[in-house]
Amino acid sequence: MTDRPPEDGSGSARGTILRARNGDVIGYDASGLVMRLSDRVIADIARRLGALPAGAARGAVRAEGLDAAVLGDVDAWNLRQTGEWYVFSANLPGEQGARQYRCLVAADGAEEQVSILADAPGALLGVLSIGGARAGKALPRMPRFPYHILAPADDIGAVGMAGVEPARAMSHLNSLREVTRDALLAEVLLADRRRNHRALPLYMVRAETDGSPSIAALREGQAFANLMTAARSLKAAAERMAKPARILCIRLDYTLEDVQSDAETFRDGVLALLEDMTRGVGEMGFHKPVFLATFDCGTPGLSDHPALRAQWELAWNHGEHDLVFAAPGYAFAQDGYGRPTPGAMALMAEMDALAVTAIYEDRPWFCPTFLLAEREGERLIRVRARALGPLVIDGADPFGAGRTAGFRLEGTGAQITQVALAGDDPQDLLLSLDRPAPGDLRLLYALGAPPRSEGDPAAAHPAAAGALRDDWQGAAEDGTPLHRWALPCALPVH
Repeated sequence: MTDRPPEDGSGSARGTILRARNGDVIGYDASGLVMRLSDRVIADIARRLGALPAGAARGAVRAEGLDAAVLGDVDAWNLRQTGEWYVFSANLPGEQGARQYRCLVAADGAEEQVSILADAPGALLGVLSIGGARAGKALPRMPRFPYHILAPADDIGAVGMAGVEPARAMSHLNSLREVTRDALLAEVLLADRRRNHRALPLYMVRAETDGSPSIAALREGQAFANLMTAARSLKAAAERMAKPARILCIRLDYTLEDVQSDAETFRDGVLALLEDMTRGVGEMGFHKPVFLATFDCGTPGLSDHPALRAQWELAWNHGEHDLVFAAPGYAFAQDGYGRPTPGAMALMAEMDALAVTAIYEDRPWFCPTFLLAEREGERLIRVRARALGPLVIDGADPFGAGRTAGFRLEGTGAQITQVALAGDDPQDLLLSLDRPAPGDLRLLYALGAPPRSEGDPAAAHPAAAGALRDDWQGAAEDGTPLHRWALPCALPVH
């Protein structure tokens, strides 16, 4: 603290209580304390005192020519205030380029942070997901479009409460510190739109998980309750920006975590969960959601499980719900915990984006699905598929399915000696056997395989894999070829 005599000779002391590098912050004189306030605080006081009424209708009050320094040291210009929002142009980090942004003038509470958001056109789009612990994997980096992909402003981020406590409904969004499968899907969609010079919308992402030991417990657990809270946050954040809200999709990521259900119970539980979520978001005013999933194929050491088998029935019989399996899990590498590697997460996002885009453009999207297996003589089985194009037996066998392309028989000692395309139907296969196989048989595809050995070239992929796909081929952003690989099945042989 410093003192100096007054310049007017009155004898009253003046001094400094707190000094910063850029000058005195708190001082005093005969009238009391003297404080130097930042431009941002001054602007907020003006708003609170009525120069810019806090209660004015959003969009109705504008102040032009504000100093962009109130935003901090960022490359911003053309700052103005609209109600409770600063709106401005800026050149900020990320692939979105220079464009218009917005941020709240002040946070709603001392514990909250204000984040810059892209002032994007159209609806606020929600990409939500629910599942077990594996669904919470995230990459520790910012999104490629950091101001277009955000989460509710509860400082939790893209991965939610992990079932530990209830989430809070928020009306603002915060930037991400990590990237989940949901955020990667938004990245792929934004990158494609940017390449094609289309509008870049705003996404809110949130993955809610818990430790439920069964699909029934997941329906009743904290993850489901928090997912509904995330939907409410989506709606509230959109309303605050005077935007419509839309749930782009809800991703499902729960299979091996179920250690209690049989296949039938798991199937019925998933259908009930879809109904619960549809009803829950419908009561908030959202349209019937699209449900997106990767067909789980287990791990390099685990290739059979009731939930894995139940997925086949869900693939072709999911009632009135829009449930889409974007790809089978055997196409993606895993880490030692049975979770997709970072590279696999990127490829999964590419396939998810292709599926979602097709759905909203009213184009069909489904992977080849085997529906019927019938005997044709004592040593021949015909397998009928539903696909969007002719079937292909991929000779490169990239996932190590083996000479039978991933098929095996259950309930007999007979072996499959050859898998061939049927000459009379491009979506049929003919399986030759080494001997007759009477009695009850079940044909498995990408199920029930022995564990991977350490020397297996595809050791990082699930043990249960296949080599069947349709003739479609795409490419990821980095040029990696993409295919619609056939979904696993467990078919009774008639």
